[in-house]
Amino acid sequence: MANESIEGFCPECNRMSELQVRSQARATAPRQLFDQLDPGEDGLRIACYSIAFCPKCEGVFLHVAATSEPSDLPYEAILFPTSNRRDVSGLPESVRRTFRSAQSCFDTGNFKPCVVMCRKCLEAVCTFLGVKDGSLAVRLRTLRDSGRIEAKLYEWADELRLVGNDAAHDLDIQISKQDAVDSIDFVEAILLYVFALDQRFRDFRARRVEAKQQRPSNKAMQTDAPLARR
Repeated sequence: MANESIEGFCPECNRMSELQVRSQARATAPRQLFDQLDPGEDGLRIACYSIAFCPKCEGVFLHVAATSEPSDLPYEAILFPTSNRRDVSGLPESVRRTFRSAQSCFDTGNFKPCVVMCRKCLEAVCTFLGVKDGSLAVRLRTLRDSGRIEAKLYEWADELRLVGNDAAHDLDIQISKQDAVDSIDFVEAILLYVFALDQRFRDFRARRVEAKQQRPSNKAMQTDAPLARR
């Protein structure tokens, strides 16, 4: 373990750093790594947990690494400090992959690629929903006109399209950290609406219908009730 280091992004320094490992231990891999498993991988072997420090600001990090079964593919994550970003449930693989790429770009301080990946995430949403013809601008309007996204979400998505275009084609443009934060937040809101919240609402409505069907009707309750003595 002497002089061992881990490459990671330091949010305090806002740059990639060679984190210096001070201590290690082995235990079962955490759920965060299991959630990353590729199709065909059955699980993870015993993981190595490392406590490391940024050589510039002395910030502390908890890193975990493990290999998969049966293919011995490497998986790793920084468990602390935790990212402020949350996973959106129910995402199709193509959408989830581009959204995570946008998050990863932001977490490593690459703000221009971050907004480009936000735009690609919108493209993945359109494709998954079956809207494949025309430019991204046309496809977003189709989603709005068909009721798949609300007018306000369309406004957000179209602005994300424009900033993504600027980042992809203008070599001199500078994308600020705040613009990248807003881009990810707006994409997350769109994904929550289109996938997670829409599915939760359908489940909520189905539970209410099922509960109503299982409740005895007033007529049945009156029929089954014992006759009162006169």
